[in-house]
Amino acid sequence: MTRFVTLSPVCVCVLGMVAAKAFGQAAVPQAWENETYVYAASQMELSKGQAALIQAYAALVQAQAAMVKAQADAQVSLAQARKAHLECNAIQIDNSLKYAKTYWDRKQARDTYLALQNKPTPSPGESKHPAQQTAAIQVKPNRLTPAELDPVTHTIHWPAVLQGERYAQYRAAIEELFAARQPADHGAASPFYSEVRKNVEILSSMLREEIAKVSPAEYLAGKKFLDGLRNEALYPPQINNVAMNK
Repeated sequence: MTRFVTLSPVCVCVLGMVAAKAFGQAAVPQAWENETYVYAASQMELSKGQAALIQAYAALVQAQAAMVKAQADAQVSLAQARKAHLECNAIQIDNSLKYAKTYWDRKQARDTYLALQNKPTPSPGESKHPAQQTAAIQVKPNRLTPAELDPVTHTIHWPAVLQGERYAQYRAAIEELFAARQPADHGAASPFYSEVRKNVEILSSMLREEIAKVSPAEYLAGKKFLDGLRNEALYPPQINNVAMNK
């Protein structure tokens, strides 16, 4: 009886230890499974965040690309507008030059014709009798004044617009012609007039090229001077002592 009581606590202790061990072994797998779930869930959330970040970055890159494209399109449109504006200006300037050239060419042809005729065309109501024609008002071609062409020394005083270096060669040629002029050097059929007219036409062409760089008053003064210089070659040099524009 005494031996049985002694062994019972031992059995109880052994059974308790076995039960605790079994309970501990059963609880370990459950804890491991919980930690694995939490880790997997955190990794999934992290992956979702990274995906959202990549998507946002891609949207930002697309927006920047769209902005760059819009800026490039705007620059192209601006360049095209500037090109069209410059082309319009060039056409306008070209038309103005052509208009001015046509006007002065026609005026020069008319002045030359009147100078060669040296008499006015009678109007329909005027008599063609020689005495009445002499009394009629004569059309005077444009000629130089003594201040522009010295009647004694034959020195030519050029206007400021024709004193540039680019005109020097043809100024010198005309000055040489007038300095060596003889009494017979005049008239539309003379070699003197032919040479003077040739150099004057070159100067007139060069002056037209500068029409956009000089003032209208300077251009008109230069053109009028050249017309008068050409017309002076139509008359004998001794007439220069009294011939002037009034």
